[in-house]
Amino acid sequence: MTLQEFQQSIREGIPAELPAPKAYEPEINHAPKRKDILTKEEKKLAIRNALRYFDPKHHAVLAPEFAEELEKYGRIYMYRFRPDYKMYAHNINDYPHKSLQAAGIMLMMNNNLDYAVAQHPHELITYGGNGGCSRSGLSIVWQ
Repeated sequence: MTLQEFQQSIREGIPAELPAPKAYEPEINHAPKRKDILTKEEKKLAIRNALRYFDPKHHAVLAPEFAEELEKYGRIYMYRFRPDYKMYAHNINDYPHKSLQAAGIMLMMNNNLDYAVAQHPHELITYGGNGGCSRSGLSIVWQ
């Protein structure tokens, strides 16, 4: 991927059309399943919260997908939105940005999803194992 292609992928943000689902890769080290502690209503709220970033025309496809992730993994990771490009911390000036702070956030997120760095490269989990800052591929595409 060229620098221009990388920058364009960041600038595109949340895609207007859904990318194809990505296969779960069992050979990758994944975060442990979270305990099933949410009530039925809390699970519905989690799915509604995840859907709010997307055009309602995609909700019929995404809602059952997010519900399945929540059931299987205890979290909604939005695997479908995991970037296709190799994740690593680029030079800070490679990130399209209006402030160095914003570029720094993108750099740190990319670093934390680098296969050579991340414990669980398909699941972005910050603040240790139970924080709530960012958890999904979508976090990368809507900077």
